[in-house]
Amino acid sequence: MENNTDRCKKLRRLHSSLVEELRLLKESQQEEESEGFENLAQTANIKKSLQETLSMVVRELEKCPEED
Repeated sequence: MENNTDRCKKLRRLHSSLVEELRLLKESQQEEESEGFENLAQTANIKKSLQETLSMVVRELEKCPEED
């Protein structure tokens, strides 16, 4: 049970970090679009990858008990 609790805590921290990174990336992407930067495709790929990872974390978190 303890390993599961630790795993869930780590997943929650990872989830928070991914959400924040996606928020920052979205802001950055909007700035790049307005300034005409050319690496928008790379930013979009990173964003897609982070979103896929976030989806996997959410699925794993669904297996965790409610947080205290």
